[in-house]
Amino acid sequence: MASNSRKMTEILQETERVADQVLMRKQELIALDKRRQETREAIRTIRKSFPQEDSKLWITVGSMLMKQKQPKALELLQKDADQIEEEIKRIRTEQKLLISRQRDLEHESPLRGFDLKPMSAAEINAIRSNLPQF
Repeated sequence: MASNSRKMTEILQETERVADQVLMRKQELIALDKRRQETREAIRTIRKSFPQEDSKLWITVGSMLMKQKQPKALELLQKDADQIEEEIKRIRTEQKLLISRQRDLEHESPLRGFDLKPMSAAEINAIRSNLPQF
């Protein structure tokens, strides 16, 4: 009886640990999405407000404040945006694994369609070449 109780407690603790990780990843995604939107807005503002390429401006990349020429500033911001995008993809992949783990711990069936991935450009082109109406 004590061993069943101990095992049940361990399962519940593991379920809570995984649930906490899911919630932490969700908060990370929200923060990264906010940063991605701010970076996108900064790129658009620079392109719109500073048309001359020799102008210098102050930008924030990550946690650094820099004074750069407009082309270099756009390049740095674009690199930051790409890095944020990769981090978001990584966290979303981890999130799917954690949710799958949590459902296993709760003895529930896996979510159907939750592990779908979008088709690549090569796959879409292959379909278009074989189906003229697509």
